[in-house]
Amino acid sequence: MPVISIIIPTLKEEQFLERTLENLKTLQVPHEIIITDGGSTDRTLDIARAHGAKTTVWSESRRQTFGEAKNAGAARATGTYLIFIDADVLIPEPEAFFTEMVAAFEKNKKLVGMTVPLKPWPENHSFVDAFFSAPLNWFYIISNNVFRSGNSSGEFQMMRADVFRKAGGFGEQLAAGEDNEMFRRLASFGRTFSYYKLCVRHSLRRPHKIGWLRTYGIWMKNGLSVALRGKAAYKEWSVVR
Repeated sequence: MPVISIIIPTLKEEQFLERTLENLKTLQVPHEIIITDGGSTDRTLDIARAHGAKTTVWSESRRQTFGEAKNAGAARATGTYLIFIDADVLIPEPEAFFTEMVAAFEKNKKLVGMTVPLKPWPENHSFVDAFFSAPLNWFYIISNNVFRSGNSSGEFQMMRADVFRKAGGFGEQLAAGEDNEMFRRLASFGRTFSYYKLCVRHSLRRPHKIGWLRTYGIWMKNGLSVALRGKAAYKEWSVVR
């Protein structure tokens, strides 16, 4: 039985997915990889299947929400822990990374969900990226580790599978913000934590394409809407490729 189930929502991710899956090839911790695809017409599913991932494909005419995609992956998962990552996320030294993360959960039975700081891909690193990434990472460290309020972005989330199901999974009605909303509900079942000793690396494609200030504005607007109104600020989350 897998210890961890790695769930990756996709939609036309051929540009990024192969690198992400290749990065996980050295992982020896018992695991499974589940791709929940929103109806890609490129090579995304071919890449997923070539790497031995389980696949679930959205068949409805409307666009799938992130919550629906993640819940579909969780429904197929058999691991003790669920890991949700984006298709353009790289895990530095995945064997050591997940060994340490699982050990943290095993040591603290009250721990229900963890995230880690987000850093750019090494080749994308710049002073601007470091400057704008730092406040977001510190926000998650302080909100989880100090105030215990439960906050996390969707690039990396790890949680106990049994508590995830007890909490009812991700909010499928949300066009965006389902990641933070999920962690806030998890916090009512136990501790959430930002494990600042580790990190994951991300392409940062959205801020690189539309700019950091605009990206922060979109995040803040949507985050406040979900927190105060229980609704996303947008009917559909824009796709950036």
